[in-house]
Amino acid sequence: MQNFVSANGGDVAAAELDDVWEDVSGSPRHADTLDREWIHRQSQFQKMGYRDGVTEGQKDSAQEGFNVGFRQSVNVGYKWGLVRGVGSALASLPDSLKEKLVPDVQRRGKLQDLHRSVQEISADDAVQMFHESICQSNRPSDGSGSHVTSTSDGATESNRMKSLSKDLVLLLRECSDIKVSEELASDS
Repeated sequence: MQNFVSANGGDVAAAELDDVWEDVSGSPRHADTLDREWIHRQSQFQKMGYRDGVTEGQKDSAQEGFNVGFRQSVNVGYKWGLVRGVGSALASLPDSLKEKLVPDVQRRGKLQDLHRSVQEISADDAVQMFHESICQSNRPSDGSGSHVTSTSDGATESNRMKSLSKDLVLLLRECSDIKVSEELASDS
């Protein structure tokens, strides 16, 4: 390589080698590189935007589903909790107090049977029964023999919780010393 001396006394070849940034903005190779880089960046941002949109859509959909499910289940779950609580409270009383509250032996027996029936239903079973009742109410009744499980007394599993709740309210109303909560008695 031949060294040239510039007018100010500097080495031109050495100055070109020292130019690390090698300004080639006017060359066709540089324009191609910029085009490829632009296409790559644009593709990256489109993918990121798509993923962000899908994620936000999933969040919105999940929240909406939760809100609908909550509205459908909160009152049923609350009422079922009252039935379990009242039944358990009555069952845990000493026999002498049960006799004072419910003097009729037959009614005490019915309350005890009702308590056993309520206790046989686990939390998972209660959720499954509620789910079946929702599915059953959303299904058109075309008489096609849709899947419904029946209990020994002929009631469907999905209506069993509602039936036990009504039975408890009826039994409690027959006992003059027990006041039935409006929350428990509503929709019965």
